[in-house]
Amino acid sequence: MSTALLRFKNLTAGCLIVCGLLLLGLLAPVIAPHNPYQQDLSATFQAPSAHHWFGTDDFGRDVFSRVLFGARLSLLEISFSVALAVLLGVTLGLIAGYWGGLADQGIMWLMDLLYAFPGIVLMILLVATLGVGLLNSLIAIALFSVPVYCRLTRNLTVTLKRMEFVEAAQSMGAGSWRILIHHILRNAFAPLLIQATVSAGETILTASGLSFLGLGAQPPSAEWGTMLSEGRRFLGMSTHLSFFPGLAITIAAIGFNLLGDGLRDRLDPKF
Repeated sequence: MSTALLRFKNLTAGCLIVCGLLLLGLLAPVIAPHNPYQQDLSATFQAPSAHHWFGTDDFGRDVFSRVLFGARLSLLEISFSVALAVLLGVTLGLIAGYWGGLADQGIMWLMDLLYAFPGIVLMILLVATLGVGLLNSLIAIALFSVPVYCRLTRNLTVTLKRMEFVEAAQSMGAGSWRILIHHILRNAFAPLLIQATVSAGETILTASGLSFLGLGAQPPSAEWGTMLSEGRRFLGMSTHLSFFPGLAITIAAIGFNLLGDGLRDRLDPKF
């Protein structure tokens, strides 16, 4: 067991960080020493102390409690955006790769169209069209990520559909969707899992960035990007307002990236 932990250091470190994030998010109502939304104007801009571990903000709210509840919102952002992107991207990729022809050309043309826009510009355009808010920003992030999963799934499908076990299933009369789900998708699971894990770290950064710009979660939400945006006004006097949510974003992104790298090493046939 210890040898395996040493051999896959990235996987171990990523699992510890991600599991810690999950626990903090799930147990935030129990762990948080204060109500993250309760204001106390007599205790504004307090430095980190034994009573307020991360200090207080301009409304006297406990920053530590808000960072903990921000983990819950980050988990929601990851779950929704990645799940929606995987659902749309994998479905389109399977159709394009398996049937080819006009379906392949049309879907790939659409993916190329999405790729033609710079990422942040496309997401700002989508949010401006759908409306400002957390849900719409997550939909925009998911739509921006669809081409990644679509292209990956399409390439895997084109390769796998030529394999002997797929030809054997076809000769036995298996339907197209049965082959796609039970043979192709099952064998494409590992690369898709790695991509989803890496995308989770990117989702945290992107969602926080949109919230920082005022396009995602809105005040008084305890969201890390929103907290960064609120704290930037007071960088000269209370750096802790931006430091701790920024540190949380950094640690979470590193954790998911390490987990993705570790899964790639662990699931690689070379190991």
